[in-house]
Amino acid sequence: MQTAARPTLFFLLPLAFAFLGACAGPGPSETPQWSVVPIDDFKTVAGKWEGIMITAPRSRDDDWVRVLIREDGTYEFASYRQVGVFHGQGTFSLKDGRVSTTTERGTATCTLYSANGRRLLRAVGVAKTGVEYSAELTPAK
Repeated sequence: MQTAARPTLFFLLPLAFAFLGACAGPGPSETPQWSVVPIDDFKTVAGKWEGIMITAPRSRDDDWVRVLIREDGTYEFASYRQVGVFHGQGTFSLKDGRVSTTTERGTATCTLYSANGRRLLRAVGVAKTGVEYSAELTPAK
């Protein structure tokens, strides 16, 4: 497995993961009003999530990520890149209504949002190299 020079958010989340409108609304005039949903236990966010992870500043090489969060707070992720798949696992912690993780490569925090019966998990992270990541993940189908 190659661990490309650009680390992914979900090794950080490693990558909550995480979430820029991943749930497209029906139109500009009907944009949903997202509300923060406190995460009181891991069951609140357990399941499969997916979306596009981007870097700041924006690059041409955005990654598609999938994250599996279990009810005990452990997670697995896979980031699909042009050079192959990067994957890993870890454990989240709960703090202030969010889930977060810290690894030897960086940190990530995930916030849960809800609008019109839909859920969005927004992840933001910072690699030890200083690169910032974000992803807006929706429940995988």
